[in-house]
Amino acid sequence: MNFRQIFNERGFTLLESLFQLTVFILFSAISLLILLWIRDLHQLELMKDEVNWELFVYDLHQYNMNSASGKVLNSNTLQLEILNDPEERLFVFDKSEEHLRKRSNKGGNEIMLPFVEEWELAVDENELKMRVVMKNGTRRERDLVLPLSPK
Repeated sequence: MNFRQIFNERGFTLLESLFQLTVFILFSAISLLILLWIRDLHQLELMKDEVNWELFVYDLHQYNMNSASGKVLNSNTLQLEILNDPEERLFVFDKSEEHLRKRSNKGGNEIMLPFVEEWELAVDENELKMRVVMKNGTRRERDLVLPLSPK
Protein backbone atom coordinates (compact mmCIF):
# COMPACT_ATOMS: atom_id res chain seq x y z
CA MET A 1 0.00 0.00 0.00
CA ASN A 2 1.51 3.31 -0.98
CA PHE A 3 1.02 6.78 0.46
CA ARG A 4 -1.54 7.92 -2.18
CA GLN A 5 -3.92 5.02 -1.45
CA ILE A 6 -3.80 5.80 2.28
CA PHE A 7 -4.43 9.50 1.59
CA ASN A 8 -7.53 8.71 -0.57
CA GLU A 9 -9.05 6.30 2.01
CA ARG A 10 -8.86 8.54 5.03
CA GLY A 11 -12.67 9.42 5.03
CA PHE A 12 -14.41 12.77 5.41
CA THR A 13 -12.69 15.80 6.80
CA LEU A 14 -14.45 18.11 9.23
CA LEU A 15 -14.86 20.72 6.51
CA GLU A 16 -16.53 18.22 4.12
CA SER A 17 -18.88 17.08 6.88
CA LEU A 18 -19.87 20.67 7.73
CA PHE A 19 -20.51 21.37 4.04
CA GLN A 20 -22.77 18.30 3.73
CA LEU A 21 -24.59 19.23 6.94
CA THR A 22 -25.16 22.75 5.58
CA VAL A 23 -26.53 21.39 2.30
CA PHE A 24 -28.83 19.00 4.20
CA ILE A 25 -30.15 21.81 6.44
CA LEU A 26 -30.81 24.06 3.42
CA PHE A 27 -32.59 21.24 1.59
CA SER A 28 -34.70 20.50 4.69
CA ALA A 29 -35.64 24.17 5.12
CA ILE A 30 -36.64 24.52 1.47
CA SER A 31 -38.65 21.28 1.64
CA LEU A 32 -40.48 22.51 4.74
CA LEU A 33 -41.31 25.82 3.06
CA ILE A 34 -42.66 23.98 0.01
CA LEU A 35 -44.84 21.76 2.23
CA LEU A 36 -46.20 24.79 4.09
CA TRP A 37 -46.89 26.54 0.79
CA ILE A 38 -48.79 23.51 -0.56
CA ARG A 39 -50.85 23.31 2.65
CA ASP A 40 -51.72 27.02 2.35
CA LEU A 41 -52.76 26.53 -1.28
CA HIS A 42 -55.04 23.66 -0.25
CA GLN A 43 -56.65 25.77 2.49
CA LEU A 44 -57.09 28.63 0.03
CA GLU A 45 -58.81 26.27 -2.42
CA LEU A 46 -61.19 25.07 0.33
CA MET A 47 -61.98 28.67 1.28
CA LYS A 48 -62.61 29.52 -2.38
CA ASP A 49 -65.10 26.64 -2.64
CA GLU A 50 -66.85 27.83 0.53
CA VAL A 51 -67.05 31.41 -0.77
CA ASN A 52 -68.41 30.22 -4.14
CA TRP A 53 -71.08 28.18 -2.34
CA GLU A 54 -72.13 31.07 -0.10
CA LEU A 55 -72.28 33.47 -3.06
CA PHE A 56 -74.40 30.98 -4.99
CA VAL A 57 -76.81 30.62 -2.06
CA TYR A 58 -76.95 34.40 -1.62
CA ASP A 59 -77.66 34.99 -5.34
CA LEU A 60 -80.29 32.26 -5.44
CA HIS A 61 -81.88 33.70 -2.30
CA GLN A 62 -82.01 37.17 -3.93
CA TYR A 63 -83.71 35.78 -7.02
CA ASN A 64 -86.06 33.83 -4.79
CA MET A 65 -86.98 36.91 -2.74
CA ASN A 66 -87.77 38.86 -5.92
CA SER A 67 -89.85 36.14 -7.53
CA ALA A 68 -93.61 35.86 -7.86
CA SER A 69 -93.60 32.09 -7.97
CA GLY A 70 -91.18 29.23 -7.85
CA LYS A 71 -91.40 25.57 -8.61
CA VAL A 72 -89.15 22.57 -8.93
CA LEU A 73 -89.50 21.11 -12.41
CA ASN A 74 -87.56 17.94 -11.56
CA SER A 75 -85.03 16.83 -8.96
CA ASN A 76 -82.34 19.15 -10.34
CA THR A 77 -84.18 22.05 -12.01
CA LEU A 78 -85.65 25.09 -10.28
CA GLN A 79 -87.80 27.70 -12.04
CA LEU A 80 -88.44 31.19 -10.67
CA GLU A 81 -90.72 33.85 -12.16
CA ILE A 82 -89.49 37.34 -11.32
CA LEU A 83 -91.97 39.69 -9.64
CA ASN A 84 -93.00 42.86 -11.58
CA ASP A 85 -90.59 42.09 -14.43
CA PRO A 86 -91.56 44.04 -17.58
CA GLU A 87 -89.86 41.38 -19.71
CA GLU A 88 -91.79 38.58 -17.93
CA ARG A 89 -88.68 36.47 -17.59
CA LEU A 90 -88.55 33.00 -16.13
CA PHE A 91 -85.24 31.96 -14.64
CA VAL A 92 -84.30 28.31 -14.63
CA PHE A 93 -81.50 27.07 -12.36
CA ASP A 94 -80.11 23.69 -13.36
CA LYS A 95 -76.96 21.62 -13.67
CA SER A 96 -75.04 21.82 -16.92
CA GLU A 97 -72.04 19.54 -17.32
CA GLU A 98 -70.10 20.36 -14.13
CA HIS A 99 -71.66 23.71 -13.21
CA LEU A 100 -74.89 25.06 -11.79
CA ARG A 101 -76.21 27.67 -14.14
CA LYS A 102 -78.98 30.25 -14.47
CA ARG A 103 -80.87 30.47 -17.75
CA SER A 104 -83.60 32.84 -18.85
CA ASN A 105 -86.48 32.19 -21.24
CA LYS A 106 -85.38 35.42 -22.99
CA GLY A 107 -81.89 34.03 -23.59
CA GLY A 108 -78.70 34.06 -21.62
CA ASN A 109 -76.73 31.61 -19.60
CA GLU A 110 -74.70 32.32 -16.45
CA ILE A 111 -72.56 29.97 -14.37
CA MET A 112 -73.64 30.35 -10.76
CA LEU A 113 -71.58 27.62 -9.05
CA PRO A 114 -68.63 25.89 -10.73
CA PHE A 115 -67.33 22.32 -10.28
CA VAL A 116 -70.50 20.56 -9.14
CA GLU A 117 -70.78 16.77 -9.27
CA GLU A 118 -74.44 16.47 -8.16
CA TRP A 119 -77.32 18.83 -7.43
CA GLU A 120 -80.50 17.55 -5.88
CA LEU A 121 -83.64 19.47 -5.03
CA ALA A 122 -86.49 18.32 -2.81
CA VAL A 123 -89.66 20.24 -1.96
CA ASP A 124 -91.75 19.93 1.18
CA GLU A 125 -94.77 22.27 0.73
CA ASN A 126 -92.97 25.53 -0.09
CA GLU A 127 -89.63 24.66 1.53
CA LEU A 128 -86.83 23.83 -0.90
CA LYS A 129 -83.98 21.60 0.27
CA MET A 130 -80.82 21.83 -1.85
CA ARG A 131 -78.07 19.25 -1.68
CA VAL A 132 -74.85 19.76 -3.62
CA VAL A 133 -71.83 17.49 -4.00
CA MET A 134 -68.79 19.35 -5.29
CA LYS A 135 -66.15 17.79 -7.58
CA ASN A 136 -63.77 17.47 -4.61
CA GLY A 137 -66.39 15.43 -2.70
CA THR A 138 -67.53 18.20 -0.35
CA ARG A 139 -71.25 17.98 0.48
CA ARG A 140 -73.31 21.10 1.13
CA GLU A 141 -76.96 21.59 2.05
CA ARG A 142 -79.23 24.58 2.36
CA ASP A 143 -82.95 25.23 2.77
CA LEU A 144 -84.89 28.02 1.05
CA VAL A 145 -88.55 29.00 1.27
CA LEU A 146 -90.08 29.21 -2.18
CA PRO A 147 -92.78 31.76 -2.97
CA LEU A 148 -96.17 30.14 -3.34
CA SER A 149 -97.37 29.66 -6.91
CA PRO A 150 -100.35 31.82 -7.85
CA LYS A 151 -103.62 29.89 -7.99
